[in-house]
Amino acid sequence: MLDRDGTVYGGPMYYISKGLKAKGFKTFGKIAAAVFAVFCIGGSFGGGNAAQSNQATIVIKELFDWQSTAAGAIVGIVLAVLVGIIIIGGIKRIAQVTEKVVPFMAVMYIVACLYIILSNFSLIDDAIALIVREAFNPTAIGVGSLIGVLLVGFKRAAFSNEAGAGSASIAHSAVRTKYSASEGLVALLEPFIDTVVICTMTALVIVIFNFGGFFEYGGDGGVVYIDGLPFEGAGITSKAFAEYIPYSNVFLTIAVVLFAVSTMISWSYYGLQSWKFLFGRGKTADMVYKILFLMFVVIGAAASMGSIWKFSDAMIFAMIFPNMVGLFLLFPVVKKQLKRYLDAIRLKTNAIED
Repeated sequence: MLDRDGTVYGGPMYYISKGLKAKGFKTFGKIAAAVFAVFCIGGSFGGGNAAQSNQATIVIKELFDWQSTAAGAIVGIVLAVLVGIIIIGGIKRIAQVTEKVVPFMAVMYIVACLYIILSNFSLIDDAIALIVREAFNPTAIGVGSLIGVLLVGFKRAAFSNEAGAGSASIAHSAVRTKYSASEGLVALLEPFIDTVVICTMTALVIVIFNFGGFFEYGGDGGVVYIDGLPFEGAGITSKAFAEYIPYSNVFLTIAVVLFAVSTMISWSYYGLQSWKFLFGRGKTADMVYKILFLMFVVIGAAASMGSIWKFSDAMIFAMIFPNMVGLFLLFPVVKKQLKRYLDAIRLKTNAIED
């Protein structure tokens, strides 16, 4: 769809409502699209915002050894100002710098993970075996059934790569392309790089670190104790890196903050598009959303990790249901577009060969 200024926008709230209307489910399509938009806004406040500022705050506090509760709020305010300058002030240069630096940091992060993993090559098979074994051990996460394990796995996967949640399609819909299926194929790379590569490497680093007997599990909420002190989330990864790479805590802190800020910028766009779908495309409505978004940056930095993740999981996981209903009913359309794209590739290939 086109905005007044010629900007292209879209996402599940539009293809659900318009797609289902074309199939004779007008009312159902409107309801499903509105439900998705509500959960997407919640996801932008939670997983795309509060959880990001929470993890950034954890590594910053650890780097400077800040123990006070007020430190989290102060970090949150600083992050909120930085993000606010970009999404309200319209200063795109910071966002452009972040876009260029983040891929570099991602490559450096992978290199650091590979260094730690290959330095402990003999422990790789033991680490993989432990991960597989614990994946099918319900007691490992405090639930008493395989269904509970699967639910936790689904929530973590949805949070990690957003596959099926529909949020990333809001960004991809803004791309001008002759074949929509080509952008869909590009999107397939995201879960692979995020979950299969980066998350797997992070897990192996932490498990190998655990083999050294450095930490004890602290129970609910993912808290572990290292040298008698509680650590959670990115803080555990930071300690694992520091054990094998000198001064890596500085690098990891910068990486986590950059990842967090870039993710918040992206999710502010996702949430804003959903907000506009519900409340119109006026400037006042936009400003209300942006102010609420920045408030959640501070809330995420000051709140406990457990409460933030529960809210984030609930919102992102809930987004999947209306989106999946839309994808299921619109599958013939997707199949048709994919066939159109593949036919175009075949024609171009045959033309080159001739």
